[in-house]
Amino acid sequence: MSVQRSEPVEPQTQVTVRELRRLRALARLASPQELADADDAARVEEHDELEADGLTAALSDEQARRLLGIPPSEEGAEYLTTGEVRRRLGLPL
Repeated sequence: MSVQRSEPVEPQTQVTVRELRRLRALARLASPQELADADDAARVEEHDELEADGLTAALSDEQARRLLGIPPSEEGAEYLTTGEVRRRLGLPL
């Protein structure tokens, strides 16, 4: 029996103890809104990295939503693609 992951594995990173302490201090001192904004920015950065590597096409709708922190789609709801939104707003594709 084998195990298959349903989403990409995060690469491991090493940080210095000093940097870890700094990050913990920032997390303690930040307001709830600042923490939420930082989480949103990190999600977008992760998505941008996957897109730059050509890996976003392999994500299911559910995986992409989870990555970006978007709630699951509602049954029967209609959603627009990025291209359609850009077209309707008159933005370059």
